[in-house]
Amino acid sequence: MLTGALLGLMEQLALNIITLTEESGEREFFDSRITRAQTLMMLGNLAKAANNLPPDARAKLHQIDWDAWHGLCIALAKPDDHPLKIWVAIKELTPMTLQHLYDYKRTQPQLFSMVM
Repeated sequence: MLTGALLGLMEQLALNIITLTEESGEREFFDSRITRAQTLMMLGNLAKAANNLPPDARAKLHQIDWDAWHGLCIALAKPDDHPLKIWVAIKELTPMTLQHLYDYKRTQPQLFSMVM
């Protein structure tokens, strides 16, 4: 049940991040206080959810770059020191993760179940 809830949270946060930033260029994103703050908050929550996923579940979802999510947690502690890592997470890591989640939801629906 915990796994399904965390995966659902990851899916929703990733979708929200993509929606919020889809029309932003890099300069526009970093110049926007509100969009940047909201995105960093959601990225942080997404990275925490990824890192809190049980190891056995992560092993079953091997195409997701779990090391990148762990590294992002560290980078988000000082986001001004890691703008490239954050931008790559927004434009590449998040969409790739969402796509993998959609694929896994289709092929391994039991992982996404929230029924005991």
